[in-house]
Amino acid sequence: MNNLQFIRPASVQAACEALKNPGFMPVAGGSDLVVKIRNGLYPNLEGIVDIGDLAPLNLIRTDENRVIIGSGCTMNQIINDRLMQDYFPALVKAAATVGALQIRNSATIGGNVANASPAGDTIPALYSLEARVLITNGSSTRKVPIDEFFLSPGKTIMQTGEIIEGFTLLLRKTRGEFLKLGERRAHAISKINMAVSTWNDGRDHWRIAMGSVAPTVLRCREAEEFLESCSQIDDAAINKAAEMALNTAKPISDLRSTSAYRKKMAGVLLKRSLMAIIK
Repeated sequence: MNNLQFIRPASVQAACEALKNPGFMPVAGGSDLVVKIRNGLYPNLEGIVDIGDLAPLNLIRTDENRVIIGSGCTMNQIINDRLMQDYFPALVKAAATVGALQIRNSATIGGNVANASPAGDTIPALYSLEARVLITNGSSTRKVPIDEFFLSPGKTIMQTGEIIEGFTLLLRKTRGEFLKLGERRAHAISKINMAVSTWNDGRDHWRIAMGSVAPTVLRCREAEEFLESCSQIDDAAINKAAEMALNTAKPISDLRSTSAYRKKMAGVLLKRSLMAIIK
């Protein structure tokens, strides 16, 4: 790391200009990137562009009927924000599971998403809230539905010279839950995680997203549609939706868990999530 160039740009535009060099990477909190650099995962890395102090990226604000979460917002910033607590509980609960307190003070939502890990904890929550990713090259910004942002583990649609500016969510009051399974609840990479959000705009809407059960986060659309068709969510409905989640999951076996266990727990986590939401 001693040979790396370190750039601290004064603006988003300057950051994007620096990142046109494919040997440079952006960093905000750095909780994951520093570890990867030390482990030799970026042998061709030439420099780091520190975007952590760029004020436009560090705010949570409203814009008409939307909320904009800057990519530089930390997990604790999200956890402690009253608007987030009142409107987007699934995201608040997901942020609360990211590492220990010290990590949550520095880890950013943009970094968590940019890593493109199938086990990233905030990603299912953003799926469940139908988030859009704001991607800027410094002169223009494009809005991409989050389920179109990821290509494969570790890969996104981001191009050289672009950064994640933030995320937009419709300003609607939701109920939600986030659950994960790992060796240790907060510190571990998830064996499986799940976010569920629901809202009513004259009719009930349900969104269910699972992580670590496919190459990218997976929506459980069959269970969503089933729950939306139910006149009431009783035990029978919960059990049927849980079975649908189990059948939707397409996990692999790895060092952290087996495919069979992950499939089983997809159903268990949905059952627990629904019970927590409707109680």
